[in-house]
Amino acid sequence: MNDELKDYESLDKETREKVRKKNMIGEYLTYPSMAINFLKADKKIKPFKYQYGKNKAQYILYFPAQIKENEKSKKQIIVYIYGGGWKEGNANLYKFVGRRFAREHYRTVLLGYRLAPKYKYPCQIEDVFEGFNKALEVLREKNIDYSDIVVAGSSAGAHLGALLVYNKELQKKYNIDNSLFKGYISLGGPTDLNVCTNERIMPMLNQLFEEGYNRDLANPYSHIDGSEKTQVLCLHSEIDPVCEVENSINFSNKINSFNKGLAECIILKGKKIYHNDLVNGIFFEDMDSEHILNKIIDWIDKL
Repeated sequence: MNDELKDYESLDKETREKVRKKNMIGEYLTYPSMAINFLKADKKIKPFKYQYGKNKAQYILYFPAQIKENEKSKKQIIVYIYGGGWKEGNANLYKFVGRRFAREHYRTVLLGYRLAPKYKYPCQIEDVFEGFNKALEVLREKNIDYSDIVVAGSSAGAHLGALLVYNKELQKKYNIDNSLFKGYISLGGPTDLNVCTNERIMPMLNQLFEEGYNRDLANPYSHIDGSEKTQVLCLHSEIDPVCEVENSINFSNKINSFNKGLAECIILKGKKIYHNDLVNGIFFEDMDSEHILNKIIDWIDKL
């Protein structure tokens, strides 16, 4: 995987920053298409909303699988965490993700959480853990087997999802059995904060953390210890101008250094796929020209 990136990695920091800024133009050009697809998306599938805290952002959305009378729901439960630089969005805005997974016959939960800069980390990950426990409570009440959970996240949501799967101390605190996590999917996620150094993502991280906070505690890469059994799929664009591609490479390589083959890392190379069209656009057929979501669904179904 590193060989594929040798040309880009050979550039000095200043040149890499120039390339990144050029790619930001392509990133911005994805926004109109995203907005159009968002507005025309099918809104017929209605989720159930459950509050888990007093703050208006502390809720989950549950989407039943959309199946016909002679069909069965797929066994995997999708738990999805949205992105937005830890500072924008809410679960309601990402209903299009829950609906898309529901149409693929998955029961799906979207986790909401408080946002920076008003709420500094670890508020976000505390909400994710509390929201996850609320999701398990809802599934129990509905008598749904949740022994096969796939955690998926886009961008900043992939960061929080990785901590849900890998932070053993918080799992112990919230009494979560990590054997439930059969799969973890990162879409353009900052899963190794050590390499998040560009001029786009650094301000987001500075808003997320209090000054002096030990960011290593919030770095998914640092929590990998080889005890994990969760299958991992990381997808990243080589030309992602927001979140460095080395995030997915480093994260996957460390997992595989303990358990060879446990993580699969797909680098989208030589294609005009930036950040937004990967982390959000693939849930709309018009924006998924490479059929990336189909590859993800095939991967989930094989777990």
